Amino acid sequence: MIRVEPVMKDTASGTSSLNTDEILAAPLTHSVAELHFTPDQLGDGFGVHYVEMGADPDGETPVRFALVQYRPDSTAERDENFYARPALLFVHGMTDYFFQDHVAHYFHLQGYAVYGIDLRKCGRAWRDGQTWHHVTNQAFYDEDLTIAFALLAAGHGRVTVAGHSTGGLNVTMWATRLFDAATSHPASGSAVLHRHLNALVCNSPWYGLQFDAPTRFIINRIFPIVAKLFPRMPLPGGINPSYGYSLHSEYAGEWDYNLALKPILPRKKYVPWLVGVAAEIRKLRSGRHSTGVPTLILTSDDHYFARELSQQTYVNDPILMPQQMWEVAPKVSPYTHIEVIPDATHDIFLSQPVVRARAFQVTNRWLREIHGNSTSN
Repeated sequence: MIRVEPVMKDTASGTSSLNTDEILAAPLTHSVAELHFTPDQLGDGFGVHYVEMGADPDGETPVRFALVQYRPDSTAERDENFYARPALLFVHGMTDYFFQDHVAHYFHLQGYAVYGIDLRKCGRAWRDGQTWHHVTNQAFYDEDLTIAFALLAAGHGRVTVAGHSTGGLNVTMWATRLFDAATSHPASGSAVLHRHLNALVCNSPWYGLQFDAPTRFIINRIFPIVAKLFPRMPLPGGINPSYGYSLHSEYAGEWDYNLALKPILPRKKYVPWLVGVAAEIRKLRSGRHSTGVPTLILTSDDHYFARELSQQTYVNDPILMPQQMWEVAPKVSPYTHIEVIPDATHDIFLSQPVVRARAFQVTNRWLREIHGNSTSN
């Protein structure tokens, strides 16, 4: 028997406590409208609320996620009008956090209630005693996503979830597990939640290991053994540093984000983490799972992996291979649509101005086609 406790504790302080069992036992009971958001580092219009989830399955300090809300006209727009907007939840990638205020500004003007989430051990949600961005099983993020999604579904009714890079993989596999549970148990809490999932938007999702065949063999066959014997073995190599240099305004980019939360050089990663990512990719590529909802996949038109910063870094994906995303797209959902954005960088919405304007237009048009007149003009 599942014990359901009063869960909206300490909301006045900008913190509450929830878990997945409580959510699935009583879906749509707890609403984002009940949460108290305190001023966020992104400035005017942005608020943050922390949701405590309890013990970390990886044995570090208790985990939480940070939910960021953009509501610039909170004094002018009545609650019933704001919560009548469909919600759009953005999920960050690896070594990342939600900082894209320009994305929030754009989609707010299109009629959405925009939210971002910093997942456990990432960005705002990190706390002492935790290894940055570390999980041994990517499915652990399902708890963060399910709770956040349920809060938005209860408040707004209609929710689209957008994930970038590793976040794109995570939201895809979360949706497939939610759909599988809904299909197996049509009267379950999972089924109730899945009915409120309008669509997914996957921004350069990590749908394939972007390495040569010998490296993929090591990751898929050898590393699972290593992970059990040496769970704190660090991974060799690291993310392409030219990408960070191309983004941040202190180097050669446009964006001024918090380098403590999204450093130019990635934090140390461990073998079990990559084993977990590879396991999710294998599940997705098996073709046995589906999100069950319309899914938009945004990609650049090519990749460029040189570690030296050049103009090519700005107009190609310097992290992942779009070709791998195209290969897997038909397996994601029967309702998958691919949009190739020429000259886009890895995070499509951080591309150069003309390119990201096209990405915004494409995404907004697709959402309107999917949902008709669900948003304002």
